[in-house]
Amino acid sequence: MADLEKLIQQGEGLSNKKLKLFGLRVSGASIMGLFALLSTLLGAMYGGFLMYQKVESLAALDLGDISAAMQKTSNEVLRIEEHANSIKIELKKDMTDLRNSQWNLESKVDTKLQSVDTKLTNYDTKLDRFEIKVEKTKTDMEKRIQESLDNPLAN
Repeated sequence: MADLEKLIQQGEGLSNKKLKLFGLRVSGASIMGLFALLSTLLGAMYGGFLMYQKVESLAALDLGDISAAMQKTSNEVLRIEEHANSIKIELKKDMTDLRNSQWNLESKVDTKLQSVDTKLTNYDTKLDRFEIKVEKTKTDMEKRIQESLDNPLAN
């Protein structure tokens, strides 16, 4: 244990020790502070250099080419918009034509259905008349047959 205490005491004394560097007496903390200051300055210089490169690359851009490309794109967008508008107008016309065709077809189908309904009604009426005539004829025939059977002279 004594060795450990001795080692701890030696470590505690390190913070108070000073080194001679280039004829100056400096402590460990001041060396660390100097290292932090130097690394901060170097980092700032590197960042400034990168910023300078970015500014130079932006300054080297040809704004005329960019403007020409934007104008070309704008013209293309206008051409596409005009084309889309003409397609929209044609689609509206086609939809109107389809709607009119549908209405005409519905009208024709309604007319045909009414015609078929009228014909069915006429056939139904004719069938009723025919059944009445058949029934009357049957009744007349039965009556004549009965009269013929009842006639004493028929034998």
